[in-house]
Amino acid sequence: MPRFEVRPFGDVLGADIVGFPFDDFSQDDVDEMRRAWIEHSVVRFRDTDIDDATQIRFSSCLGPFVIHPRQLQQGKHTGHPEILVISNKKKEDGSPAGDLGDGEVRWHTDTWFKERPPSAAILRALEVPPTGGDTYFSSMYRAYETLAPELKKAVEGRSIHHQTVYDGRGEIRLGMSKPESDDVRTWPGVAHPIVRTHGESGRKALYLGGSPKYSWIIGLPLDESRAILDQLWAHVANPDFVWRQVWKKGDMVMWDNRCVMHRRDSFAPDAIRLMHRTTIEGERPV
Repeated sequence: MPRFEVRPFGDVLGADIVGFPFDDFSQDDVDEMRRAWIEHSVVRFRDTDIDDATQIRFSSCLGPFVIHPRQLQQGKHTGHPEILVISNKKKEDGSPAGDLGDGEVRWHTDTWFKERPPSAAILRALEVPPTGGDTYFSSMYRAYETLAPELKKAVEGRSIHHQTVYDGRGEIRLGMSKPESDDVRTWPGVAHPIVRTHGESGRKALYLGGSPKYSWIIGLPLDESRAILDQLWAHVANPDFVWRQVWKKGDMVMWDNRCVMHRRDSFAPDAIRLMHRTTIEGERPV
C-alpha cells in the first residue's frame, strides 16, 4: 500500500502528494509517486521542510541530473552542482545570487533547444514574496486534443527549427555569437516535432519550445510558419488548460517537461524569492 495520498486538482493536470516520507523513502515510494506524476503531469508537495541533500537524493531516484545552462552562470549553487538557484537576491558585491531576477517569465518548455530536453524539473520554495511570483502550468495534452481540425492537420508530421543563438530573454547564449544573416532558417539549432508522443504515457502533446519569435516550421514559407505558430501559441494559453501555483514556503513542485509548459508572474523587486531546482534527463522528442 502507498505510504502517501494523491489528491488530484481536477481533470486537466495537477495533484497534491500528501504524506510522502522524505525522511525515509524507498525506490518503491518514488515509483508510486512517479506513476501519479505521469498521470497528472504536475505534482506538488507542501510543507516539505527538507534540505538540499534530501532534494538531491529524491531527484536522483528519478534519473540522471541535467546541468541547466544557467547553472554555469548566475544560477550556480556553490555547494551542490546539481542545484539551479532561482532568485532575485544579491551577493555582497551586488552581483546576482541566482537566476531570473524578479521579472515575468513567459510560456516555455525547459531547454527546448537541446537534442534531449529534460523530462522533469523539481522546484522547491525557500523564500517567497508576499504576492506575485506565481507559476502557471498548461497541459500540452489538452492543448493538442482541443486543436481545431484544420490546425491539427496543418502541423501533422511537421517539425520546428529551434535556434540555439538567443535565449528566451533575447540574450545571446553562452558560447554563441550574433548571426550574420537575419534569416532564422540559416541559424544553428535543433529540430523537434510539433506534436510529440510521450515516452511513458504514450499520449500526444503539443511541443512548441520557448519562443515563437525565432522559430520556424521546417518546410514552410516564413510568413505561413509565423501565422501557424501565432495560432498555436495563443491556443496553449487557454485558461481551461492551466493550473496556477501560488507558492508557499516549503512547497516543492515537480512537472513533466515533456507535456507541460509553464510561465511565471513578476513580483516586487524589494521582495525576496529564493527557489532551488533540480532537473532530470529526458529523451529526444519523437
